[in-house]
Amino acid sequence: MKRIAVAAALALPVLLAVMPGQAQTPPPAEAAKPADAGTPAEPDAGKPAEAANAGEETKPAPADAQPAENQPGDAPPPADAATPAEAAAPAAPSGPPPDLAYGAFQRGYYLKALEEATKRVVSDKDPAAMTLIAQLYANGLGVPPDPVKAAQWYSEAAERGDRNAMFAYGMAKLLGKTVPKDEPGGMLLLNRAAELGVPEAAYNLGIIALRTTNGPPDYATAYKRFSQAALANNGDALYSLGVLTKEGKGVTADKKKAADYFLASANANNIDGMVEYGIALFNGEGVPRDQEMAADWFERAALRGSPIARNRLARMYAAGMGLAPNPVLACMWHLLAKAAGLEDKQLDEYVARQTPEVRAAAIQGARFYGM
Repeated sequence: MKRIAVAAALALPVLLAVMPGQAQTPPPAEAAKPADAGTPAEPDAGKPAEAANAGEETKPAPADAQPAENQPGDAPPPADAATPAEAAAPAAPSGPPPDLAYGAFQRGYYLKALEEATKRVVSDKDPAAMTLIAQLYANGLGVPPDPVKAAQWYSEAAERGDRNAMFAYGMAKLLGKTVPKDEPGGMLLLNRAAELGVPEAAYNLGIIALRTTNGPPDYATAYKRFSQAALANNGDALYSLGVLTKEGKGVTADKKKAADYFLASANANNIDGMVEYGIALFNGEGVPRDQEMAADWFERAALRGSPIARNRLARMYAAGMGLAPNPVLACMWHLLAKAAGLEDKQLDEYVARQTPEVRAAAIQGARFYGM
């Protein structure tokens, strides 16, 4: 997924610019955990959905270690198979003909997709087919990567009204790598794409509104654009709305509403949203305090690689807060967080006090998770 290099305030994620409809590699399945790690209990009502996929925290006072303060820093299930009709003769087809180009693209038959899209361009000057060709060249799918040729196709499709091409070509103009840099032209295309319903365009406009290059951040515009993107259940936008709402930037501060945004973001597989919602649960900010459910969310984010969540789990296992005390898992999650650059002197001291057997088991577990 491409990311736009825009400095964002409030530690909002600098994300995006994934092309709508672009085939993406699904995330790897979660690895089984070491024997003593255990699998978290299935959530009750109100807990994170099974298929789902940080802010200031009040310090508790456990004996050894405690969750510390820290600043906050990815597809629906398929529909059931249709039941064949009982009639022997198939019904006559109705509606538009099937999109052979995009169907081939989705199945990974990229040369076939290029062939079918090219037919449509030759016969109908179809802008959607042009956008598909551009995606193939942009990502090197079935053809050698050619960002310049991709930009040319995006430009042609955008001129003919394809909203996804407007977004992609607008990003190209803003970044200035494959076409001459043109911020006003890029912003115009992103605004057109956002108004035509491209959530990624709306989200990026929100991030751009937070830049300080031309003055103070425009929180009101950022909130408006994130809200636009959130209508499409964009996890990044939902998380960003949570941050702005929690801090009262561009909107009245409301911890309950912020927690709702974080939960929606988490259920849309946004890792930062998982962490923030876990913190809200741990502290009881905007939601009833529930350290066990907080640990569940932290574990989900930790298994997806979040250093903050791994640090939280380490402290909770060390202190026995929301989880049964487990020195091996406390040390393991600390080692993983530390390997990702998150230092914690208190947990360093906790690890140093453990027996060689505990430390060896923790190292073995951390290696299992890729340390």
